[in-house]
Amino acid sequence: MSSSQLLAAALFLAAVLGGSNAQLSATFYDTSCPNISSIVQGIIEQAQNSDVRINAKLIRLHFHDCFVDGCDGSILLDNADGVASEKDANPNINSADGFSVVDDIKTALENVCPGVVSCADILAIASQISVSLAGGPTWQVLFGRRDSTTANQAGANSDIPTPLETLEQITQKTFSHRLYDFNNSSSPDPTIDATYLQTLQGTCPQDGDGTVVANLDPSTPNGFDNDYFTNLQNNRGLLQTDQELFSTTGADTIAIVNQFASSQSEFFDAFAQSMINMGNISPLTGSNGEIRADCKRVVGLFILGVFLLGRSPSYGQLSATYYDDTCPNVSSIVSGVIQEAFTSDVRIGASLIRLHFHDCFVNGCDGSLLLDNTDTIVSEKDAVPNANSTRGFEVVDSIKTALESSCPGIVSCADILAIAAEASVYMSEGPSWTVLLGRRDGIIANQSGANTALPNPRQNITQLKAVFEAVGLNTTTDLVALSGAHTFGRGACRFFSDRIYNFSGTESPDPSLNSSYLETLSALCPQDGDGTVVANLDPTTPDVFDKNYFSNLQENRGLLQSDQELFSTTGSDTIDIVNLFASNETAFFESFVESMIRMGNISPLTGTEGEIRLDCRKVNNDSSGSADVLVSSI
Repeated sequence: MSSSQLLAAALFLAAVLGGSNAQLSATFYDTSCPNISSIVQGIIEQAQNSDVRINAKLIRLHFHDCFVDGCDGSILLDNADGVASEKDANPNINSADGFSVVDDIKTALENVCPGVVSCADILAIASQISVSLAGGPTWQVLFGRRDSTTANQAGANSDIPTPLETLEQITQKTFSHRLYDFNNSSSPDPTIDATYLQTLQGTCPQDGDGTVVANLDPSTPNGFDNDYFTNLQNNRGLLQTDQELFSTTGADTIAIVNQFASSQSEFFDAFAQSMINMGNISPLTGSNGEIRADCKRVVGLFILGVFLLGRSPSYGQLSATYYDDTCPNVSSIVSGVIQEAFTSDVRIGASLIRLHFHDCFVNGCDGSLLLDNTDTIVSEKDAVPNANSTRGFEVVDSIKTALESSCPGIVSCADILAIAAEASVYMSEGPSWTVLLGRRDGIIANQSGANTALPNPRQNITQLKAVFEAVGLNTTTDLVALSGAHTFGRGACRFFSDRIYNFSGTESPDPSLNSSYLETLSALCPQDGDGTVVANLDPTTPDVFDKNYFSNLQENRGLLQSDQELFSTTGSDTIDIVNLFASNETAFFESFVESMIRMGNISPLTGTEGEIRLDCRKVNNDSSGSADVLVSSI
């Protein structure tokens, strides 16, 4: 669908639908998924880095969805028994795109708000954000749509406008006929500007490759503005449907084109209202339809698929109220133990949050990091990123003991790590959040996985991104926000001494190190000195959870290579995020909370999977005892 069709359709809907939005609400997800907009925007911003056309693709999906049986997410369904996909309809096949980004958005939302947000609503909010990110207007999206359980390929073939329709009727599917054989005249469309005709013929030679693409707006192709209308006035509309709006003698659309060409604000206002109206075409609400767990297939097929593969659909099983009846004081018990530990160990907060990180990145958030060596378990504690480095295990043991006294056999060790991470951040003057609970404990460890899956202090930006992407976290906001946990805690000299003396085998310091900071670190960590000596990850406020970590990066005072890479890698898409967080602590806190919730939802064991360990150091059926614990000095 072209820009003209989006406009013409939206304006038509504005006239015929009016304010028919009583069933949808702007506040629909305020309680159940309050961060939906920022989550969707983060995914789209990341997608823009590799696909400058993604905004146009996403808004087109919303249009093509709403024009067939209403805004019900039916365009997203793949072929299956009983489902003939709309993706294979003539207006969509090899044309509609952006489905993988919708999948990424759905995955991110399922991690944070499992089973809550419909695919139809994802298309609606993705359209608004896409327009806004391209420089266009914003509007308040109305929510509450549910997803269809069927597709309508025949309807997609007949109901979706195509690029070559007149104002009355659909005729063909490409614009090349305008260049060579308009209306079987063996001549170009006489309404095309002569210079523009030459440009298009150069791009699309007669009988050439019909898949080559041209900009719908030749002046500002990737910006959302009113240039499209001035192009029509200059006879530079790409598609027949574009130019028809202005060049059809006596058409009532001409005055509107002229109005929008002269006033971008009027175009923006009309477009926003029309998008709201279009988004209200026959939505499924209430108990109609379903909330798909995978936008590509209906829930029944999804559950069958995971059953056949021997997996259980664990989405939607974590809950903020999970222990309300069985262990209502779980948070206060955990906080009490940590508060006591803080009195003798100022570093305990950073240590506990690190345990949660290192647990979730290996086989998901299952408490496997806490298991000691036994005859059958090779402990993750001995993996290179953890050995003599991770600490705080005794505090976890104390929390478990307190919970077993109050709520025996109820609270998992994996959930203890999630609650302890939130409590540690909050007690260090950072943000608070509602922790989703219901994880169960793994009965195996994965030391080899811990050796490969965990981020390490010497990784460059490409390696860091790969580690985060591997566990389903995004490589922009999640990476930068979660790295911000280094705003408190310590790092040992052995993890950064190469930056001081032999960076990347150069026998010289890392050139990105601030010179005075380099002197400080050299004095603390002399060459060939004690590698267990520790330095503050944040040299300004080492025990406070704040935004100073990011301002340190701006001054080239990041302790670890993996820290400084976020800011000092030329052209990295993480630089702007570092700058944002350095200037706005609220933005950092909000993003950190969202990313922590997402991380806490990496592959949890739920339902009947795993177990609830009675001792976090060993599985319940292991009577062999555990080996001595390696507790580091960090």
